[in-house]
Amino acid sequence: MNNSGGERVLRVSGLCHRYGDRFALGGVDLEVPRNSIFGLVGPNGAGKTTLFSLIAGYIGVQEGTIEVLGGHRPGHPSLLGRVSILPQDAAFERNVTIFDQLVFMRQLDGINRLAARKEAAAALCAVDLEEISARGAVVLSHGMVKRLGVAQAILGQPELVLLDEPTSGLDPANARRVRDLIRGLKSRATVIVSSHNLLELEGIVDEVAIIDHGRILACGHIDEVTRLDRRLVLRFGRDLTADEVQILSVIEGVEGVEADDLEECGEVTIALAASVGESAATVQRILRSVVDEELPLREMREGSSLEDAFLRITGGKGGS
Repeated sequence: MNNSGGERVLRVSGLCHRYGDRFALGGVDLEVPRNSIFGLVGPNGAGKTTLFSLIAGYIGVQEGTIEVLGGHRPGHPSLLGRVSILPQDAAFERNVTIFDQLVFMRQLDGINRLAARKEAAAALCAVDLEEISARGAVVLSHGMVKRLGVAQAILGQPELVLLDEPTSGLDPANARRVRDLIRGLKSRATVIVSSHNLLELEGIVDEVAIIDHGRILACGHIDEVTRLDRRLVLRFGRDLTADEVQILSVIEGVEGVEADDLEECGEVTIALAASVGESAATVQRILRSVVDEELPLREMREGSSLEDAFLRITGGKGGS
């Protein structure tokens, strides 16, 4: 997988896990750099939750190795309070105040009550729940419960935070609040986040791994993983004719052209060649054709899509 420089807080090597006769993970190799936001994406049943559970020490390693924060095995006493996790189905006591629940969780890590109270108050403040800290979880909305789960995951000063679908089911405002919180964690922790919302992940992660059928199919910096799906979007002062679209589609290095008729202009999305170097040359050829054909170009932007990369690598399966 990715072998770029920088300290690694997580190293996974040859990790295999089975449930009865079914393989959940089949030889996973993974490295996560310190103070990064690392994305894990894959279809339903790809092995994401099993991988999270193994890293957190919830289940034992059957085959392979996991080294956490300097070579410790998952669940090692030295990792207490240094590794935290937000499970996708995190649940809380309905009639115990959320403040007391966080205090209790922190005391389980061996922290005295006074320090635990300070940390619980800080975590609730970070997710904007301090004003309802005396309420029980029974009266919380779904969005509030999600934010409470994030508060639990960031209690104290964890160095590695695992977030499983942290924004699932949230409205746009709450999802943005959680994303901003995740970005803020990067200055003091490493975050591994799984999400079915690929556009959301693309906006916050530094590195990403795509997993399918228990195997890592692609892993690296977000630009490395998506560069095979580079796109050039051209917006014109009018709709292009079929002949003009055809001229663009036969340019060397162009792999496909999609044209959209907008209200006041036309937009063309061009799939570029896989090679970064070849893509640059292709862009120059496209611009020469635009000038030669006197097409009224208004805007050009180049980009790539994690969603496109995901669909290509997994063969078009739906995300989890």
